[in-house]
Amino acid sequence: KNVPDDEDEAGLVINERGRRQRNTSRANETRHQPPAIIDPPEALSSSPPPEMRTPEQHTPEPRNPEEVFDLFKLSSSPVRVSGTRVGVNAKFAAVGNTDICRVDKSLFCIGFWDEINESGRICLPRRSGKTYNLIQLLLFFSIAPEEPHLDAPDSAIEELGRSAEQIRQMDIATKCRLKRTLLFKDSLLKEKHRAFFDEHFMNHPVIHISFSLCKGTSPEVFLDMACEAVAKAANSWLKHYAFISGRCVNNEADNIQGLLEILDDYKKARRDANTSTKRFGRLLTLLFACLSEFVGECIGKYILLLDEYDIPFIHAHLKSWSDEEKEEVQSSLKGLIQAMFK
Repeated sequence: KNVPDDEDEAGLVINERGRRQRNTSRANETRHQPPAIIDPPEALSSSPPPEMRTPEQHTPEPRNPEEVFDLFKLSSSPVRVSGTRVGVNAKFAAVGNTDICRVDKSLFCIGFWDEINESGRICLPRRSGKTYNLIQLLLFFSIAPEEPHLDAPDSAIEELGRSAEQIRQMDIATKCRLKRTLLFKDSLLKEKHRAFFDEHFMNHPVIHISFSLCKGTSPEVFLDMACEAVAKAANSWLKHYAFISGRCVNNEADNIQGLLEILDDYKKARRDANTSTKRFGRLLTLLFACLSEFVGECIGKYILLLDEYDIPFIHAHLKSWSDEEKEEVQSSLKGLIQAMFK
């Protein structure tokens, strides 16, 4: 049959917005007609198709090309690109002092602070820099040393005017703070928003949790990995607190003791081969609740950054578990999310 590419046997026609629309009553009329050519400015018009217009409706004038361009023009912002070598999967801290090509995204920090009030999501395709930006937020705002995210050698601190002997005498927290200072030393954020930079740089408690490894062959293993992601953040903050407070962790404090106890319960559950899905689910929520109370009480109001938060839900949905097992897993994940955003 001689059917144009933009039609099928039922007669698909294109309206002024460029959509394919089924119209069975016009199938015989349009089957052997060439496809209509739609002018792009007309496609942007909000007026209905000709056959749907009433006599009273006025057909608006088509937009000229300049107006169409203005509609889709992106808002301009300062851009700074450095480096000459293409890098794949490069981390934010890894490209700071190398020749890897880097786009300065530091202004994202002020956009994050101004636009996201209670909670917000960054939804972008894979390889769009979500994790890169989240680590940038962490290293900019966090009051903790964040040593695991810093790849620069100690010798890099010499760029800030410190001698090799001075660097050797520094503790870990001081070295980490200087390395992070080096990461943002020539940033657009520091250059164009110095007041914001000085007020917020390394001045807020931040809880960073990544669910990138939250996978498992069984519901128990899966929830164990979810608990491990939260426990990793909890153990990191117990270590950070010693640096921030200037003393070792005080086990007599109620909030610290509660966090230590739930971490110990989690270790016991991992060693027990008969630990049920429900127990891991309860531990998952309790781990975060105790971590939240610990940071909130000991340090103050905190920023929560969740990376790859959709992976647990996608993984649980795609696994060939029973309906009951999937329901238990999803209930545990929902309980965690509710604890995070209540």
